[in-house]
Amino acid sequence: MSNYSSYSTFLDQDIVRGVCWSLAIISMPCNLIVIIRLLYFNYRYSKTTSKKSAFSLRHHRFAISRNPSIFLLFNLTLSDLVSSLYLLILAFSDVYYTDYYRNKYGLYPDYSNITNDWVLSSTCTFERILSQIALLISILMTFVVAVDRFILVVYPHSRRKITVKGARIISLVCWLFALVIAIVAIAYSLESVASRPRTRRDILAQLCLTDSSRSFVVFVITFFELFLGCSMYVTAMILYIIICVKLKQSKQFRSDSSNRIEKRISIILASVVFTNVFTYLPITLISILGRYIPGFNSGQLFPTLVILLYLNAAVNPILLLTMSAGAVSNGNGNKIIHSGTNTSGKINTT
Repeated sequence: MSNYSSYSTFLDQDIVRGVCWSLAIISMPCNLIVIIRLLYFNYRYSKTTSKKSAFSLRHHRFAISRNPSIFLLFNLTLSDLVSSLYLLILAFSDVYYTDYYRNKYGLYPDYSNITNDWVLSSTCTFERILSQIALLISILMTFVVAVDRFILVVYPHSRRKITVKGARIISLVCWLFALVIAIVAIAYSLESVASRPRTRRDILAQLCLTDSSRSFVVFVITFFELFLGCSMYVTAMILYIIICVKLKQSKQFRSDSSNRIEKRISIILASVVFTNVFTYLPITLISILGRYIPGFNSGQLFPTLVILLYLNAAVNPILLLTMSAGAVSNGNGNKIIHSGTNTSGKINTT
């Protein structure tokens, strides 16, 4: 009896198959919930007649159109949704092509003649675009959110806070930058895809990643993304450590509820960064070893780590839901999502 799953999207990599399905099932509904929740808060705030009502003030902190920090987090969630879509398409394509090959080649095929239709498909090309955009936006927006939190907490009186207009410009630049990089990488990688044997299969190509082995431009882009991810995530982690130390040393830390909420939010957002750091560092190390050490073979570990780059798509929405639930549950109006300063110098939410 034929085993066409070994020729489908994930080949014989059952660990990769399981991780991909798990992340897709968790991340897609969670990210949709976060996005719908934020859009709902923004809608309710815009429709509230009295902007000074307790209901309006509570939802002002989560209004995308009014709060630059939430606008940045919204864009981060959109990138996680793109990652979720990438994972979900991979998972369902694995099922589809297993059945597709079975119907096309029958029960007892000549395996050497099974064409790799998945890698050559337009769906896989679309997946390459999704993967590039998702990874780059996640890196950039996570870093920008960390900088935003750093300014708000460590330099609360600074005039260089990110405004709503600034957040929109930054987000637009990030999305355009990611789109341009994705298009360039895909354009050069398609040449290597077209020139490869139609029956050839390797797991990285099956995951619709750009092939850096035959194009210097794609090679530069790949290692640029790895360097960008590691450097920005490590920098963001350092910023959150400084934020937590600052909050710990605050005179109002034990008496001011807003400081306690700020610490909670900073710890949750720091967890987002830590997750990304611990997924990016191993893949970067293995990529360098595989490139410059002859005979180095990471086996099934490397493709598993590649899929785990999208772990934040499942972790981020859960952490953000935890953060928003904790902030909304207390209606006293002292919590900080985007902080300002009052005349006494204390941090507040208005």
